[in-house]
Amino acid sequence: MEIDIRKLYEKYLTLDIPSPFSLEQIHDRLIKKYYAEQVDLSLFSDLSNDPDAEFDQAIAAYVFKDQRGIVELLKLNNEEEIYEPLEFAWIINSTIRGFSHMLCVEIGVLQLEIPKEEMVLGNLLFEEYLVALYLTGHIQFEDDLLIDKVIARYKEGYRLRYFGNQNGDDTYLYN
Repeated sequence: MEIDIRKLYEKYLTLDIPSPFSLEQIHDRLIKKYYAEQVDLSLFSDLSNDPDAEFDQAIAAYVFKDQRGIVELLKLNNEEEIYEPLEFAWIINSTIRGFSHMLCVEIGVLQLEIPKEEMVLGNLLFEEYLVALYLTGHIQFEDDLLIDKVIARYKEGYRLRYFGNQNGDDTYLYN
């Protein structure tokens, strides 16, 4: 299975994908794609006692309770990586709750800022950004036969270097 990076790039050029996304654009994406609900940061005040959570930097919080959104969030997890209870949250600039590969990749996409001059083929970070955009549905093709294969490879343990969770075995989805 070969990911056609040139095809992704050509499609990317036709889209208006910001880098990084504004807080309003992030809000719209989370609500529309994952059926998230914005909640008050105080719901996660327990994180203020966790020095690794950087809760003092938090600017917004979202929870994912709608089953349609949970299905999307679990799309990249294999069966062994789905843990009960299925509770997910993202406290922007702080932490996430729940284990979702999709949410981790999506956060990388939403927060990455690549200078225009570095948005070129040959730059591995940018090429993997294109693949991350594809995995998260920002880049889509009509009658796409490849996306299910790419998702299956991700579930098998093939990862991206710069986006999402790493498994430490250097088995990459895109080389």
